[in-house]
Amino acid sequence: MAKGIKIVSDNCCDLPPEILRRYGIKQIHMLVRFGDQEIKPGEMSNDEFYKKMANSPILPKTSQPVTEEIIQVYSSLLEERDTEVIGIHMSSGLSGTVQSVQMVKEMLQEPRLHIIDSLKASMGLGLMVLEAARLAEKGAEASTILNRLEEMRSSVQCIFSVQNLEYLISGGRISKGKGLIAGVLNIKPILCIDDNGFIIPYEKARGHRAALKKVLDIMGDLGNNLSGQTVGISHAVALEDAMYLKENMEQRFGVKEVVIGEIGPVIGSHVGPGTFSIFFES
Repeated sequence: MAKGIKIVSDNCCDLPPEILRRYGIKQIHMLVRFGDQEIKPGEMSNDEFYKKMANSPILPKTSQPVTEEIIQVYSSLLEERDTEVIGIHMSSGLSGTVQSVQMVKEMLQEPRLHIIDSLKASMGLGLMVLEAARLAEKGAEASTILNRLEEMRSSVQCIFSVQNLEYLISGGRISKGKGLIAGVLNIKPILCIDDNGFIIPYEKARGHRAALKKVLDIMGDLGNNLSGQTVGISHAVALEDAMYLKENMEQRFGVKEVVIGEIGPVIGSHVGPGTFSIFFES
């Protein structure tokens, strides 16, 4: 990445590790625990986490990054006097992380630090982080990157389907009343993240394959210049579904670049295994 602008996100952006390394993207870490057992970052693979989740008598809980880590990550990047830092974090409608980072920003009193509430999650956030990193590498000014991120906050669509709504309901991310739509007849809910960064029901489908086709139909209806943009797919131990979506995006919409990420333990705690998601600009 070009000297001058550094990009920070959190471990809910679900970008593949090779992309994080390639662009030098730093992360702060939201935490997951099963009862008293805290899962530290990198301690458990995604597959291991979902196996534990399936077998555990208690559901995992998540918490915000510790303030000390936020201070350490941002302060270390700001030590270079000619560096500006852009932090892009998970939707404030789903997590208190961005508020914690804003508090650190106020404490640091550093005008070179810019914090963005993405209003997105998973690869919706990831696409914004990737775009910022690529613009920074090309030498774009911070103001140019911030303007593009503001545009993406409005244009990026986050559409997903879960196998079981109990995780979203138990975590308070969706109301029990809204969850009842999926209780019978093999109904698979299609959900989205709205303009305020909250999860809401969008559509429903009868059965798993119908849900895969439905999210592609939604992409066709809402997408703008799909062949000219980078799109994202994320999944929770559902690689076969992700590959089906990728192949259909390429064939149906002429998409040139698809980034596939795995849904990590933090978001996975709330959506559960089998979730698949698509992300694109409208």
